[in-house]
Amino acid sequence: MKYIIDAHEFSFNKIKNGSRKIAIHLFDKNAQKIKINDILEIRNISNKESLECIVKGLAIFDNFNDLTDSLTPQALGYKNKEEVLIRINRMFSKELQQNLNSVAFFLEPRYERVNFIERGEYER
Repeated sequence: MKYIIDAHEFSFNKIKNGSRKIAIHLFDKNAQKIKINDILEIRNISNKESLECIVKGLAIFDNFNDLTDSLTPQALGYKNKEEVLIRINRMFSKELQQNLNSVAFFLEPRYERVNFIERGEYER
């Protein structure tokens, strides 16, 4: 299955450039549907650019504090835990954080593999 998740530009760019291989989200009804090997289309909310990733794993936590205690800030694309928590608090209201668990989706970029052969490199 394919699911769409919106991301702020800062987070989107970290996933796009490969410095972040984990998407974090509230474990809401939509996130509960996502399984291993599903496709996540991550959309930049600023410019609607998107990229597709394969879900290679997921971990569910009681809250974002437990998530950040279990996963290194570097795996999340940040320098330290405090920076991660500041970004999380900007993305999700305190009320939502108190009412829902959190989830980490371990991602692998989905690239089209195309081999280009220049004319003359092969025989007819």
